[in-house]
This record gives sequence, structure tokens and C-alpha cells, in this order.
Amino acid sequence: MTQLEQCRAFFAELITASVGVSERGGRLAAAFAATPRERFVGKGPWRVFAAAGYVQTPSDDPVFLYQDIVVALVAEAGINNGQPTLHAASLTALKVQQGETVIHIGAGTGYYTAVLARLTGPVHGYEVHEGLARQAVDNVADLPHVRIVRQSGGNRRSIAWPAPLAMLTTMASVTMPRTRRPASP
Repeated sequence: MTQLEQCRAFFAELITASVGVSERGGRLAAAFAATPRERFVGKGPWRVFAAAGYVQTPSDDPVFLYQDIVVALVAEAGINNGQPTLHAASLTALKVQQGETVIHIGAGTGYYTAVLARLTGPVHGYEVHEGLARQAVDNVADLPHVRIVRQSGGNRRSIAWPAPLAMLTTMASVTMPRTRRPASP
């Protein structure tokens, strides 16, 4: 096992243990460990979201990605690869099962779509951002049971829901612009 694989395996165990999954080496940890985050977040150095704004990693060493951090995908649009513990907690609460069909809205570049695919059956990922959707298609090309579609409910096309559908999960969020008070006259 390479040092990066060891780091990814530790990250997976830490993330799942942090959300209360006591089973060491369980399915969720294995799914995180098998999904190389660096493949999904673009070339480093990366911009990491913090309360005071984005902070850039000091280098492009992927070891920086294996923390419970939010990494910018399109920083100027507020689009990020989300916080691992948040997604681990959600997937734990959903009790995802092997073989289930899942719709994943807000696929981004496909990182959490790939994690889902390692836990379930067919995954249909939807992403409204054209560039991210293209990246997601490339990033999940090794997972034949994953389909990425660039589409949202706002484009007046209906989503083709697969049947039977076991789960619908959304991992998209909207960053609202800051409001400012008008200047006093």
C-alpha cells in the first residue's frame, strides 16, 4: 500500500468513525477508501473553504485533501466538493444497500456519486453545471453502473426516473450572495 493509499484508508476510517460508524473497515469506509478524492477536485493546489473564505493548500500534494474539508470546484460560483463527514452521516442515516437504484442530484464532479456507486447498484447522477457534468462523466467512466446527466428541473425537461427507485439523494446546495444595505443618502 502506498503512502497515499494509507492516507486515504485512514481518512475513510476517521470520517466514518466521526459520524458514529463503529464497524472498522465497513462498507462506507471501504467506499471512501476506494474513491481517490484528488481525481475529482482538479489539479492542486486547492482552495479549501473556511469561515473567513477560501484558503489555498501550500502545494498540490493530495494528502491535503484527506481531511474533513470542503474543496472548491468553482469557487467564484460557490460550488464545492462537500464536507466528507456531512455526506458520511447522510449515507449512514439512509442505510444504503447494495443493489439499490439511486438518483443523485447535485453530482458535481462525481466524487460522492462514485462513493454512492460503491455502496449501491445503478446510480443516476444529475448535475446542472455543464463543465462539472462533463468532468463527472470522465471521473466515473470506470463505474459502468453510473450515468451522469447534465440536467435540472429548471430546464423544462422531465427527469427520467428509473424504476424501481430505492433512493433519491441530493447533495447540492446553493450559496446565497451576501446582501448589503443600501448606502444612506
